[in-house]
Amino acid sequence: MAKERWEESEVAAVKALEAFMAALNAGDNQALYDVMHIPHIRISGGGVAIFNTRRELEKNYLKGFAARAGDRWHHTVLDWAEPLHSSEDKVHLYIQWTRYDEDGGQLASHQALWIMTRVDGHWGAQCRSSFAP
Repeated sequence: MAKERWEESEVAAVKALEAFMAALNAGDNQALYDVMHIPHIRISGGGVAIFNTRRELEKNYLKGFAARAGDRWHHTVLDWAEPLHSSEDKVHLYIQWTRYDEDGGQLASHQALWIMTRVDGHWGAQCRSSFAP
């Protein structure tokens, strides 16, 4: 019988997600891209975006984020992350995140499914799906 849950993978996947949020909030673009595996897929309420190269990700990802988050966005908080399924090299995380303005006013809150993978020993986001714009 196969092992049903890989707790060590789940912990590492959540840490990678937390690193993504920290890099996003700090404006550390290189650290942000370092926790996004290629190809990177974002499935949203507005469609599907596939970034096939790091160069494509660097050129387009933050432009799309700025358009979605809006001018008032200041930071994003990971409200919770719940591992749903896991293996040695892949974890499905059910999460909720909330965007805030500079004064702490809530701008948007969404739930999402993030698929985290370990590639060459490094955990990162491979695919994300939500109903966010």
